[in-house]
Amino acid sequence: MGSAELPRVRCPDCGKEVGPLVGELVCQGCGRRFVAEADVWDLLPASRDAVKVNEDRAHVEAGLPTWRRLFMHKRYWLDWCDADWLPTIVDGRTRRFLEIGGGLCYASALAKAKARDAHVVATDVSPRYLRHHAVRVGQILGAPADVYAAADAEALPFEDAQFDAVYSQVVLYRLPSPARALREIARVLAPGGRYLGIERASPWAGPWHAREARTMRARMESQGVAERPIRYREWASILAESGFAAGCLEPVPGHRVRAAWLRRLGNAVRPIYVAIRLTR
Repeated sequence: MGSAELPRVRCPDCGKEVGPLVGELVCQGCGRRFVAEADVWDLLPASRDAVKVNEDRAHVEAGLPTWRRLFMHKRYWLDWCDADWLPTIVDGRTRRFLEIGGGLCYASALAKAKARDAHVVATDVSPRYLRHHAVRVGQILGAPADVYAAADAEALPFEDAQFDAVYSQVVLYRLPSPARALREIARVLAPGGRYLGIERASPWAGPWHAREARTMRARMESQGVAERPIRYREWASILAESGFAAGCLEPVPGHRVRAAWLRRLGNAVRPIYVAIRLTR
């Protein structure tokens, strides 16, 4: 099997098609130039909301080396992503894989290891975090993504129907409009392509929901980001607004409690993770 074709870029400023993501690109619509700097493409809009600029700053906390973030802070997530989640969307037929809001982007490295011939694109809203950490994670795990790019999940800089697999993990609840991001994900999925998003559903019982809301509000005020608590039923409403069917949402089974109804019951007082799935 040969290598997959390069994904085609859409200008994040004027929306014109720019071309395959290689070399130096110039938008014929607005004249903007695109080039990779320190192995990371800047595909962000020139004008961005303050919360997205602040995400870049909030992502780069000082003092934690990449290996510690990966193997100490994310060790369980690595296992879950590799063994439980990615196998549901990535296989030998995968030609193009896109990770959205990846942070360390270990999912992209794991996807590349599973589908060596696929073209893997790792994105996050923070170009600094990608340069400082995501590129190193790919090297540490022995399977770097083909492309690292700073991108806005609510305005993906890619042409329609290009990716066989799209993955995001605990990122949509930090966006001003999760529904807009989901519509963008559906737009870039190729026919037969699969999306999996792992998100957190906040406690639905009043006192516990209020406590989490206070915690998130404090972070929002101190960091200037758009984080907010979203209950399970609110996720269902967001999916409906995005054009996703009701069956696209389900609780992620726990290792001890796997039944969906028990997970929903426990969600009264503690957050749970939910899976959002879409097949084109």
